[in-house]
Amino acid sequence: MKKLTLLLFLFSTTLSNAQVFESGSNHVSLGYGLGLGYGRLLNAYQAYDGYKFSGFGPVQLAYEHGITDNIGVGGSVGFSSYGGTWLQTNYNYKYSWKTLSIMVRGAYHFDVRNRDIDPYGGVGIGFMKYSYSWTSSDPNFNEANYNVSSASPLGYQIFVGARYHFTDNLGAYAELGYGLALFNAGLTFKL
Repeated sequence: MKKLTLLLFLFSTTLSNAQVFESGSNHVSLGYGLGLGYGRLLNAYQAYDGYKFSGFGPVQLAYEHGITDNIGVGGSVGFSSYGGTWLQTNYNYKYSWKTLSIMVRGAYHFDVRNRDIDPYGGVGIGFMKYSYSWTSSDPNFNEANYNVSSASPLGYQIFVGARYHFTDNLGAYAELGYGLALFNAGLTFKL
C-alpha cells in the first residue's frame, strides 16, 4: 500500500495537461482479485483430515464515465465464493462464504505526463450482501446456529489504482483497497 501511495504521489507531482482519462470518456473494467478474509478461511481448518479449500473471486465488473478531466462516476458489480470441507471424528463438515457487491463509485484521476498511465483513487457505496453457512453429517450439529447473513445490506469501498493503456482502447488495471477485494487486477476497455 505504501509503494502504491508513493507511486501515485510521484505521478501527481508531475502535472501536465496530457492525461488518459478525460471528460466524456467511458471505461469498462473486468478483474479478478484477492478477497477479504481469504487467507483466514484458507488456513482455518487445515489441521483436520481431508481438508479441502475452494474459492472463486472476487470477480468485479466496473463502469466509469468521465464527468470532468479528473472526476469519474460509475458503478461496479462483484462476487466471491469461498468454502471448505473436512473430516472430524468421523463426521463431514462443510462451510461456505459468499459475497455479492453492487456499488456506485466515484474516483479522482491524477494528471500525469505519461498519457498511457491513469492513476486514481476513490470511494464506493451501495449494496453488499454476505452469507455464511455450515453443514455437517454430525446428527448433533445444528446448522441454524452457524448460518449467518449480514444484518445490513449497506456496504462501501475505498480504493486506489492505476490503468496502463497498451492502445487507445485497451489496457490493464490494478486496484488496492477495502470492500469486496483487497487487491484486484484485470483488463480495462475505453469505449
